[in-house]
Amino acid sequence: MNSYYLTELESQLLNNLFDKKEHGDIYRLGKLFSTESSNYFYDTGTGKVLLLDDEIYKIMDCLFDRNNSETYESFINQSVSISSKSIQEFIQVVMEENLLQAPKLNKLYTYNHYENLENMVDNNLSQLILELTGKCNLRCGYCIYNDDYIYNRSFNNEDMSQTVAKKAIDYANEHSEKEVAITFYGGEPLMNFGLLKWCIDYSRKTIIGKELTFSLTTNLTLITERIAKYFAEVPGLRIVCSLDGPEEVQNSYRKYVNGKGTFSEAIRGLKHLVDAFSGTENSISINSVLAPPYNYTKIESINNFFENLSWLPKDTNISIGYAAEDSVPNKEQHIQELSNDSKYKTKQGSINPLWIWQKGQTEINEKIRNGSNSIYASAAEESLLKIHKRFIFDKPKDFYPFNGCCIPGSRRLYVDTKGDFYVCERVGLSPSIGNVYDGINLKELRKHYIEDFSNLSSEKCSDCWAIRLCSQCYVNCYTKDGFDKNAKDQKCRVQRHAAERELSFYHSVYEKTPYKLEYLNDIEVY
Repeated sequence: MNSYYLTELESQLLNNLFDKKEHGDIYRLGKLFSTESSNYFYDTGTGKVLLLDDEIYKIMDCLFDRNNSETYESFINQSVSISSKSIQEFIQVVMEENLLQAPKLNKLYTYNHYENLENMVDNNLSQLILELTGKCNLRCGYCIYNDDYIYNRSFNNEDMSQTVAKKAIDYANEHSEKEVAITFYGGEPLMNFGLLKWCIDYSRKTIIGKELTFSLTTNLTLITERIAKYFAEVPGLRIVCSLDGPEEVQNSYRKYVNGKGTFSEAIRGLKHLVDAFSGTENSISINSVLAPPYNYTKIESINNFFENLSWLPKDTNISIGYAAEDSVPNKEQHIQELSNDSKYKTKQGSINPLWIWQKGQTEINEKIRNGSNSIYASAAEESLLKIHKRFIFDKPKDFYPFNGCCIPGSRRLYVDTKGDFYVCERVGLSPSIGNVYDGINLKELRKHYIEDFSNLSSEKCSDCWAIRLCSQCYVNCYTKDGFDKNAKDQKCRVQRHAAERELSFYHSVYEKTPYKLEYLNDIEVY
């Protein structure tokens, strides 16, 4: 059997790629993925995506299929039926487009995480999050503050004092630049409504010459007509409303301490807010949690509920996601019940009914944002944006950002009831980075959230093709003592599956209805 005729340079390049395969180093250089009609390759080093014809796909498959035992010698001796022309085209594209050359990771890095960190922390605080209280009038079945959830604090009876709140607001004023957002958190922040009002009044009096905005997340049950009208009079206030859907869905998990369902009071509270904010765009959004059972019937019932809520303003931003891992008893059992039904499985084999449903809705609707209150638009947009706005270089760069991490102590600063500083309200148990009395402890911040995160992540990240598409941040990667490498490593498979799924989703939309993606150009990503 004759071998292919290759120039010395072509032979050297191909031999080098098969050598990388033999040593397991090729798999970090990119990823093959597919849509219903086409095969593609994502290149790690450049961020470019190539549409592959059948011949080029065979070559790529020889290189990237872990179950394919093809070697350089067997390949050039035509053990795979590929034309010489296709091989030469493949090599030419690799050389001209600078593919399969991603540099090895040195460290996770951005300028703002290292050289400019002190300046960002001192002068560019964007969001202050105040834990007004540890109290809540509900005991939702999936809440991360329940006693059974070991990764976070439990509910408590502590309220933030006015002294702590004042010092936190003064800190934000001193360490922010042109804009500052103040967010009220709990517990249920309305359990300390008096302090909430005081914080708004004090902030508006003292933060001068900056764009000042406010936000809070509420379970809605304590919203009265009077409170709603007050909120509507506060300039720049946005409210995230926790509401899971129709009565039977809401009441199955979102319950009072005595076990009574909350739907009636929550929907009444939402109506008060909608009436009070009438004519004000984007002031109200809704966050829903999907808890077991996970099936399309339930998802459709939630979607129909919001779409048919006639008094809810059209195109209200409604986000929905699964309950936090380990927050729901027997969650794995619920997922296992779906494992034998192929309609709930992604291409990667994971059980993900919400994603599959949202993807289907994107395909059948004329626009992503179509003027309805569907629960698919927010998640679809987020996934498409991630690919649309990805890093793309002509030549590979030795630049690998901090996964999905923000600048700790700058993008947001979480202040608990005692006045201690943390990087985020979502991170859970984690090392403090200061307090309202002494300010930021830059040494502790650098150690736990820059050096440890980068150094202890590097082993896994350096071998991962999805390193520039990874959205894993500090959430669920820490204990109160510091970075938890094992916890973060467990997220890697989920992140790779998500990246592959999103690449396929984006290019499927691009193939069939590219006009749906055009509006993404106008969205800024920070």
